[in-house]
Amino acid sequence: MDPDRNDTVLILEDFHPFLDIDRQPELISMLRSIYKRSVVGSGSNTLILLQPEMKIPSELEKEIQVLELPLPEEEEIRTLVKSVIDTFNIGPRDYDDNKRLIDAALGLTTGEVLSAFSCAAVKRKRLTVEEVPLIVAEKKQVISKRGNLEYYEPEQMMTDIGGLDNLKDWLDRRNKAFSQEAADFGLDAPRGIMLLGLPGTGKSLAAKAVANTWQMPLLRLDMGRIFGGIVGQSESNMRAALNIAETIAPCVLWIDEIEKGMSGMQSSGATDGGTTSRVLGTFLTWMQEKKKPVFVVATANNISLLPPELLRKGRVDEIFFVDLPTKKERCEIINIHLNKRNRSLPENDVETIAEKSLGYTGAEIEEAIKDAMYRAFSEDRDITVGDILDSIGATTPLSRTMSEVISQTREWAKGRAVPASPETPEPLPEAKCAYVLKQERGNPFD
Repeated sequence: MDPDRNDTVLILEDFHPFLDIDRQPELISMLRSIYKRSVVGSGSNTLILLQPEMKIPSELEKEIQVLELPLPEEEEIRTLVKSVIDTFNIGPRDYDDNKRLIDAALGLTTGEVLSAFSCAAVKRKRLTVEEVPLIVAEKKQVISKRGNLEYYEPEQMMTDIGGLDNLKDWLDRRNKAFSQEAADFGLDAPRGIMLLGLPGTGKSLAAKAVANTWQMPLLRLDMGRIFGGIVGQSESNMRAALNIAETIAPCVLWIDEIEKGMSGMQSSGATDGGTTSRVLGTFLTWMQEKKKPVFVVATANNISLLPPELLRKGRVDEIFFVDLPTKKERCEIINIHLNKRNRSLPENDVETIAEKSLGYTGAEIEEAIKDAMYRAFSEDRDITVGDILDSIGATTPLSRTMSEVISQTREWAKGRAVPASPETPEPLPEAKCAYVLKQERGNPFD
């Protein structure tokens, strides 16, 4: 910057790595001198730092004003698309100004939007609704590269879930709650639900099914990738992930096994400098104050690790307890997995399998059917009820080794959570082994 000029704008793009190299005291001193010359002196010199991440030396924190630029929204994306149309000479007949096409790019930066639409324009020589899968595929890659979120395109529907009728009815009543008609009626957009239960009972399947049924994008937040080694990085990662979810909204944000990301919460101040507590605080504040229609589906296996702040009403709309499937629900699950494989069995055989699979989760029943299919295929014949019964007999369900934990969890859920199924839970089968696994903690489902 010329010291003799008083009207200079100095832009330092991607300058943040230089501020970290051995602290660079001469660079920091130079930047502070530029600031003082602009404020104290009579000049109007301006220094602008353009950087993709928040890295400000402590010596400059009071001098620098931080402006976080949001991701482009619909009107900005539409403007960017028009620039791509002009660049690649796409005629009016080959462009469809459709909301689906614009919404497909929500959550991308300006450069990523231009890249995605340019790629589609080069490959197809047009930009219509038929190019939406190309834009979505590009967005899926971009979001995955950022590390904190995964973009899913689920194929599962509510009909793929056996049982859980209370949960299905609750979700069905809120299917249209994100529309403008619902807002005009005076309804707020649903905030989300917490699903508690044994692994394999259909919690993750429900998250995928609700996104597909409601025709919303599904984002999976990986809590393990949120935490970073640099001070403040974990909180920044959480804010960035939530910002992307709000930009893509309306969408479903799926947080699988949320308790594992919050483990060590009670001792956070002594073990990780309070990082876990701050990340949880950031998430809880967002859950309480969010205005965008982001529907959160959080699943948990280990109730004892869940902080009580997360279970408070107002942050989630409802807490559902997903128990082991009853006989009626096991019949549904068996038929669902047989139909997926273009197979069917007489009703009496299905009921026999359901009786023998008492205490089995839906995932364990599915694996037994898969194993029976492999056995039948290897012997060059069709599957029989005997094959499935043999596979079930060779499987040890979680309920057999964790009966005490399941009983305790059922007691905990009474009055604290809504049963996901209207069916009365069946008594657990007696454990056939003399040794019963004991847990020191109250409710670990891992």
